[in-house]
Amino acid sequence: MRAAAADPSGYVMKPQREGGGHNLFGATLAAALRELSRAQRSAYILMRRIEPKAAPAVLVRAGEVYRGDAVSELGVYSTYLRSATGRVLISRPAGHLVRTKMRGVDEGGVASGFAVLSSPLASSDDVV
Repeated sequence: MRAAAADPSGYVMKPQREGGGHNLFGATLAAALRELSRAQRSAYILMRRIEPKAAPAVLVRAGEVYRGDAVSELGVYSTYLRSATGRVLISRPAGHLVRTKMRGVDEGGVASGFAVLSSPLASSDDVV
């Protein structure tokens, strides 16, 4: 918490609830660390911010075109089911989702209008 209070731009506080959004950044995060009680802070997860590499993109959101550098987040889903005795019944990939947003946008929700759904496109330039 001391590191986040000293450099709040490098951290994010995420509420532990479904639906996303309502994350705390920057000065708002610093104020929350100072002002929230220990019990109130326990409703959040404090994380170091990931700074992904941006790439040129064209996004279409609500019929408007946005051009500029964007960042994407890949979510990989799986299906897992086991019996009461612990025997694995199903364990397999179930798909993926890519959310893309313009660089500099803190929130990343598609439904809230901050990001768009996208598709992965790997190229030889992407291989490290």
